[in-house]
Amino acid sequence: MPSVSNAQSARAAVEAAETFFAAQAARAGTAAAFVANSAPNGLAVEQGKLVNAQELWTGRPNKPGQRLTWSPVLADVAQAGDLGYTTGPWTTFQNDRPQAAGEYVTVWRKQPDGKFRFVVNMGIERVGTASAQAVAQPRLLPAAATPSTAPTNILLDLDRKFAAAEQLKPGATYQQYLSAEARLYRPGLSMMQGAAASANMKTLDGGYLFTVTTGYLAASGDLGYVVGTLRRAAAGTKHPEENGSYLRIWRREAVAGWRLVVEVFNLTPGSMAPAAVPTPEGTAGQLPSAKSGQ
Repeated sequence: MPSVSNAQSARAAVEAAETFFAAQAARAGTAAAFVANSAPNGLAVEQGKLVNAQELWTGRPNKPGQRLTWSPVLADVAQAGDLGYTTGPWTTFQNDRPQAAGEYVTVWRKQPDGKFRFVVNMGIERVGTASAQAVAQPRLLPAAATPSTAPTNILLDLDRKFAAAEQLKPGATYQQYLSAEARLYRPGLSMMQGAAASANMKTLDGGYLFTVTTGYLAASGDLGYVVGTLRRAAAGTKHPEENGSYLRIWRREAVAGWRLVVEVFNLTPGSMAPAAVPTPEGTAGQLPSAKSGQ
């Protein structure tokens, strides 16, 4: 069983990996940083579609005067120390003038060489700005580590169960599965967190068709992620058809059991943010690719 000190050390390593990633982007350029810090099979999003991150960023030139900055405000890691994630705000600048801002989520997995590299990076553009914050961690305790011989299948089955229930009862299903600390990211909307996320999703009218692409559950059986495609049919003038990709991070909490802690939608051009999820700050467009203004 992993010790608390090992888990804290792994969390510090994940936080350091994200900080180094951002610093390298400032020093060597966004494209070079994405290539250097992604796993060989790492995923990013381009025009709402999941693509190999290294193939996407290799050879992509830096635009003169443009830079991308970001920093984590939340970091969590599995007790086994093999998987973690970070999330926080990003901003693009052109000649030192802010151009766009949003939120990102990076999923980190320890590689054979012992270093953390990202396996998924997704983000959204949102309204408003975010102030700098100290990096926090979830307040809710994880459940005891329970290693499994088939961890990925366990997680994929969990996500498929959620997806099937969500099609029948969208709002009720989200309320059932959301963590009390959940963070939901939708293009053009302010982040929904905790009780606000649950309240907003209660009114979701019409389920999504989620199709799993891949996923991974930590060896300790307490943290994992799933990525895939999403689709929601048009409903008259109420909302247009939506297509894109999703990332869900699942965490097994000590009291509540498996709960959805992070969900990101990245939609194809022309798709709109969910009409049933309001925001008091208005709406904005989304970037063509995750955590990037390029």
